[in-house]
Amino acid sequence: MEKSLKTATASVLIGMTFAWVGFMVATYLTGTLTRDAVYSGISQGGMYSTLSSVFFTSIYTYLVVMLGQAFFVARAYRLADVALASKTPGTLPVLRYASLWLVITALSLFFFALSIFITSLGGSYLHIGLTDLVIGVYLPILLAALGSVAMLLSTTVYRKSEMGQAERTPEEKKSKLEASLSFIFPVLGVALVFILSSMGANFGAGSSVWFWILILLLVAASLGLGGFYAARTKSLAFSQAEGKGAKTTTALKVNLVLAVIFIVILTGVSFIAGTTVVGIYTAGTVPTGDWVVNYMLPVVAVYVIAVVATYFTVRVRSIISAK
Repeated sequence: MEKSLKTATASVLIGMTFAWVGFMVATYLTGTLTRDAVYSGISQGGMYSTLSSVFFTSIYTYLVVMLGQAFFVARAYRLADVALASKTPGTLPVLRYASLWLVITALSLFFFALSIFITSLGGSYLHIGLTDLVIGVYLPILLAALGSVAMLLSTTVYRKSEMGQAERTPEEKKSKLEASLSFIFPVLGVALVFILSSMGANFGAGSSVWFWILILLLVAASLGLGGFYAARTKSLAFSQAEGKGAKTTTALKVNLVLAVIFIVILTGVSFIAGTTVVGIYTAGTVPTGDWVVNYMLPVVAVYVIAVVATYFTVRVRSIISAK
């Protein structure tokens, strides 16, 4: 099993090297193609139609690089997980090292999707057709989310160390499914929010404050469903890097971090927006009816979402700790 630990360590390093070389290639291709496209666009009098191909090349090159890194890091973790299950000496440092890069890779995929989403809100994207938006914005975000889900599931729910065991009972199979959903709902939910928000901004719906309230509800629902299914997987008792028998599952920890970030941001927004809205009313620049419907009610809705999300998050973990 000593060989598997060496292979696991090498896999992480291969993933790092693949990412480094890939980023250099992507940067070179983007710079070269942009330069050529600008010259071509100037001479043809239509620059953006040419630059869109540059954008697609850049996006998918970076995406392939990060998905490749995710593959090698997940492979390293799975090898180390098998070694840990076999009680191979010296496994824990390798497993922790692979775990660290799992977190880094998952965050990289998230920020990749976030950067595409933020870029898609720019004014230049208002002139892009639906086909270009699907290929250059929506599809990369979805693929990054699917890659992240596949990496997380292969290293938590469907661990290599559990393969070849006796056939599972219906209850154990159900626990597997619920554990999978605890990852799928938050990750794909956030990706869906990015896509819908981009669509709203590019096709006019983003001008309505109630559209963004709907987006917040979708985020809360995806995190709530993720937390619900994560709580139900407690009986599955996945082993962690620190040892077996942990009180909470990996899914529950991930969901808690996402929920806390969401609640803190939402609460801050509700307080800041609330004081601003009250200030607008005291200034007397907006009719009372319009102020109530389009200013105050949306702020109240944001605060209510934050309160409900907080209660649900705390209540779920209270029930778990009582068992």
